Amino acid sequence: MCPGCYRPNVEGYCPNCRKQLFDGARVSSVLPFDQPKADNLSMYQEKTRRLSISGVQLKYSLRLEDGALRLTEKGGQYIIKPVPPTTQITHQDQAPENEHLTMQIASRVFGIQTAANALIYFKDGAPAYITRRFDVKPDGSKYLQEDMAQISGASRQTRGENFKYEGTYEDIGHLIKKHVAAAQPALERFFQLVLFNYIFSNGDAHLKNFSLIQTTMGDYTLTPAYDLMSTVLHTPHESDMALECYEKDMETSFYSKWGYFGQHTFRTLAEKIGIQPVRSSRIITRMLEQRNRVTGLISSSFLSDDVKQAYQHNYFAKLQRMGMTEDMIASAIDPVHPGVYAVTTTPTRLTFIDGSVKDGYFDTTSRSHDLAAENKYSFIELSNATDYRNTRDQALVTIVDGDLLIGIEHPMVG
Repeated sequence: MCPGCYRPNVEGYCPNCRKQLFDGARVSSVLPFDQPKADNLSMYQEKTRRLSISGVQLKYSLRLEDGALRLTEKGGQYIIKPVPPTTQITHQDQAPENEHLTMQIASRVFGIQTAANALIYFKDGAPAYITRRFDVKPDGSKYLQEDMAQISGASRQTRGENFKYEGTYEDIGHLIKKHVAAAQPALERFFQLVLFNYIFSNGDAHLKNFSLIQTTMGDYTLTPAYDLMSTVLHTPHESDMALECYEKDMETSFYSKWGYFGQHTFRTLAEKIGIQPVRSSRIITRMLEQRNRVTGLISSSFLSDDVKQAYQHNYFAKLQRMGMTEDMIASAIDPVHPGVYAVTTTPTRLTFIDGSVKDGYFDTTSRSHDLAAENKYSFIELSNATDYRNTRDQALVTIVDGDLLIGIEHPMVG
C-alpha cells in the first residue's frame, strides 16, 4: 500500500501523494540513513541544532536534494518524527502511524485542511512520520507564522512552565476574530478542529498547536492543521482536552452528572465565539455521522491490530458522549424525507447513554420549537399513546434529550 494514503497495489508513494509531498517528484519511501540511535546521534544533532524539540517526540529537518531526502540544519522543507525514544508512553512504536492515520482521517473524511503527510521508513526499516512544511515558500523563504501562544503573549516568562496549556479555546476564537479578516469561515474551521480533537482523543491540542499564517495578499488566516493524533493511546490517563473550552466549562449540569463534555459544551463554545446555531449544528452533525468512513481508514492503516481496536474503541466512546443532533434523529426516522416529527405509523425505539430505552412516537407540540434550540424533542411513549391521542394532555409528553441519545431504531422491531 501507498504509505501516504493506503492506496492498494502501489509500491512506494502513489502519484497523488508524490504531488502533494514532493511536487510530483519520484522520492523513495525509504530514507538513505538509519533511525536515530546511539552510534549516529552526533549526525542528527549536528544537523538539527536549530530545530526545536517538543515533548517526547524528536523532530528532525529534511531537504529534498537530487531526488533524495537529506538531514539539514538550514532550509528545511520537511519534518520527520521517528518512534519516540522513551518508555514513558505506551505503544511508542505506533506513534508515527497514529499521527499519520489521524491526519488522514481529518483530511479525507472531514475535509479539514492539513499539512501534507505520510509514513516514511528509515534504511533499517523503522517507521517515521513525515510532513511537508507549509510555511516555506517556493523560493525557500518563509511565510510569517505565529502560534496562539505567541499571539496571546503566553511564554514561560509570562505564564510559567506550562504556558501553552494556560488559556481556553474561547480565547483562541476571540484572537481569530481580532486578527483574521475573513473571521467567520476561520472560526468554523477552528471549531471543527476543536471538536475533531475531542472526538479523536487528542489531549494535547494546546496553544502552540493552532497558528495563523500570512498569505501572499498580506492578510492572515489559519494554518493547515498539524500535530493531530489520538494521544490517549500513548497517555491513557490524560485529560480529555488540553485547554478548557471556556471558563467554568466543568461547572455545567451535564458535566456534573456525567463527568465529561458532551454536545452542549460544544454548542456553548460555538455560541461564545460567534458561530450561529444552525452552522454549529451542521458541523457537529457532520463530525458525528462518518462512522463507516472512519472505521474503514482505521482498518486500512498500518497500526497493529490491538492498537486499531483501541483507536476504534476510543472513537466510539467519544461518539456516544456526543449524542445525536436534530438532523441525525430526523434521518434515522425517515432518510428520504427527514424530519423529527415525520408522520409514522410504527413506533420508534430510542436508546440512551445510560442504557435506558423508550418506545413511542415523536410528535410536535406548542413547545417543540423552543425545545429544539436545546436539542430536545417531544416524544409520546407507547404506554401513553392512546390517552394522548384522545386528550392531547401535555402531561403525557416525554421530553427527549438528543444529547443523551445513542441509537434510534425505526421502525421498532419486536
